[in-house]
Amino acid sequence: MSRRRRILFRIAALCLPFILIALVECGLRLAGYGGYRPSFRAVGPTAGGTLMTTDNRGPSSYFYANRSKSGSMGETTFVAPKPAGTIRVFCVGESAMKGFPQPPAFAWSSFLGEMLSDVWTDRRVEVINLGTTAIASFPALGILTESLTHEPDLIVIHCGHNEFFGAYGVASLHSSGNSPGAIRLQRGLRALGIVQCAQQWFGPRDDTDHDRTLMETMMGQAYLAPDDPLRDAAARNLGVHARAMVDRCKAAGVPVIVCTLPSNERDLAPLGTDDISSLSDEEQAQLKAALSEGLARLESDAAGAKQELQRVVDLSPMHALGRYSLGRAMFALAEHAEAAKQFQAAIDADPMPWRAPSRSVEAVRRAAADGGAVICDLAAAFRRASPGGCIGWELMDDHVHPSLQGQALWAAAVVETLTTFEGPLHVPRAAFEALPGWEEFAHRLGDNPYDRYGVAHTLRVLCNIPFIRRTNPGAFDRFNNVAIELERRMHPDVRQAMHEWQKPTTHPGTQRPASSMAGKVMIRLGRYDEAEQLYRVALRCVSPHHAWNLEYTYFLLAARERRNGGLNDGDRRLAAEAIERGRMILRFGKAESGQTERFMGRLHQLRGEWSEAIACLLAARDKVTSTDLVAVDQALVMSYVRIGNAAEARRLVQDGIAHSGQYAELYRQMLRLIPAGK
Repeated sequence: MSRRRRILFRIAALCLPFILIALVECGLRLAGYGGYRPSFRAVGPTAGGTLMTTDNRGPSSYFYANRSKSGSMGETTFVAPKPAGTIRVFCVGESAMKGFPQPPAFAWSSFLGEMLSDVWTDRRVEVINLGTTAIASFPALGILTESLTHEPDLIVIHCGHNEFFGAYGVASLHSSGNSPGAIRLQRGLRALGIVQCAQQWFGPRDDTDHDRTLMETMMGQAYLAPDDPLRDAAARNLGVHARAMVDRCKAAGVPVIVCTLPSNERDLAPLGTDDISSLSDEEQAQLKAALSEGLARLESDAAGAKQELQRVVDLSPMHALGRYSLGRAMFALAEHAEAAKQFQAAIDADPMPWRAPSRSVEAVRRAAADGGAVICDLAAAFRRASPGGCIGWELMDDHVHPSLQGQALWAAAVVETLTTFEGPLHVPRAAFEALPGWEEFAHRLGDNPYDRYGVAHTLRVLCNIPFIRRTNPGAFDRFNNVAIELERRMHPDVRQAMHEWQKPTTHPGTQRPASSMAGKVMIRLGRYDEAEQLYRVALRCVSPHHAWNLEYTYFLLAARERRNGGLNDGDRRLAAEAIERGRMILRFGKAESGQTERFMGRLHQLRGEWSEAIACLLAARDKVTSTDLVAVDQALVMSYVRIGNAAEARRLVQDGIAHSGQYAELYRQMLRLIPAGK
């Protein structure tokens, strides 16, 4: 070969592997590998544009190490393009932003929607909550970036508590690097079809322990020393990603509010266990004795406890439990300012930092200020509303998630922040000050003992996690006692429904609101007004284009029908609208369970459309099983009888008696629905 040909040959030889890799990648892309699902999906055409829905497969892609138990975003829908006269607000962050542990009807974003509707009476307000459980700031940045293409008028950001143990957190089960650059590289590589195919066929299987909570699953390491470099890495990552969020909003011309990070300072001890192995044996003995004596005196002798606990801090300045307990003693002595300092020191030293330490909080503030974002000082608002300026159980349900009152306070703080805006987002100060108290908004949203019970049960499960039960035994007792007292006041049938609600099998895909379970019992008990109110709440907890929405609409209308002796024109219109949404679900969505068709049929029956109901119920019959099949067959029998086809009704019942096994008696009872001799 000539020299020129040898050079060309060598270049071709070097390029050949890359060409082959590119061809394989293209083939895998055609086969469905590669890339990531978006967080928003077009459902189909609707009045005024295209119906869009959030798609949890987008956020779940950040949970690559435990795909079977990922964090989740609530399902919500909106129309593109945005309807005229609408103010659209997107809320981006982690589980606190989502509103956990409150059901969606009582999340802070629901309070915000009510409050903004009060102050902007001439506009339609959409508050779309994109909060996703167990994510750190990098996934939040990705979700925010996608949201900017859907015409937001305002973005509200709240993230930072999950920077250690969330998806892409520095101490998470699936941490991918301690720098923003490494995180981006890892995310990019995992987008390759080759990597995804190899992961599916040759990678380790997801061995997630399904009995563990998501909080336990996300733990990569259980102890972080006060001087662990990961603490600086968490703050650095958070600062970079928060600033990127602000910059992207600014580049898109979208106003942005960045919320600071309140946490339970006063009433929740550090979640991790302190390591005192660096002390001498004698010092360890002294510390343990002083800590034991100080804790023993906290309730009866705060001054004595303070002296003992000061010895603990003197021996080990970064002893998180010592700092927290000293703060408790100071708080009991009304030394609130000093107590607040100790509580913050305890959070900063917590060996298991589920609450954002000072470095992370400061990183958020700095990113917002440097990027020119408006800061909503949520932490300050919570402290102003707390006894002694130290946040506790009044406003927090656990370590970082606000209580019902805290959700309302969060919304009010954002509305107050909007009084500083100019232009279309400005809220007049007088309009803000005229808003009623939080209890009035909770009442409007449908506050009820059954959803409160659901929150209490969720929290007692959370507080029964071994490391929380070990460090904060009183937290479990608190919520367990609340749940027990609420149960005591319930009708026995409702109590049984609440026990059913606790079973995972009751919640395929997501969690039913407890109000929906109680509402069905209220109909059986003839308490129709209560049932209607509970189903109003349940409807606010689910997407309009979800089978549960059709189910809850049906039961709400069934309660009205039984109370009033029939449906009025507005009720019939509501049923027709729900049936149309069901058709859209069947055309463009997923309806494998048969529940969409089932409740479309039941809604047709409420409207007296017995023939139309049959087609829906027969379609449902092919998909449902067990007691759901019995219920569908009973509805079919009713329709057949109403259209005069008693023979088909009898055939269906006889088939059920012969083949339904344990449900045969229920089919025998259906014979009474069929007129004799026909």
